[in-house]
Amino acid sequence: MGVSETYTEQFGRKQQGGFIDFVQPVFRKPIFGFEKSVINAAIRFEYVDWNKGKFKSTGDNISDEIFSIVPAISWRPTAQTVIRLNYRYNWQKDILGNAPAKLAEFQFGVSTYF
Repeated sequence: MGVSETYTEQFGRKQQGGFIDFVQPVFRKPIFGFEKSVINAAIRFEYVDWNKGKFKSTGDNISDEIFSIVPAISWRPTAQTVIRLNYRYNWQKDILGNAPAKLAEFQFGVSTYF
């Protein structure tokens, strides 16, 4: 017993997306003993379409996509470490292209490069 062809359209074979980040240093002074500390302001724009294409049965677009705007502030105590706080605002359409759900969240991250 196989899976219906129309059911498999829910699982994307093609995706597309991208992002662009703008990061600007706004404060360069020693902080907590880190002599080369930098505070950055940032904004990121993201888009991803998880299922690029059209439904075979109707010819309508398969939506399943997200657009996000992400303002952020980060502290770089050293050149190889970043502590970042993001506020993410998403518009997410379901597979049928209904009006987007609007979601927001705070994200906290620590990165180190070596």
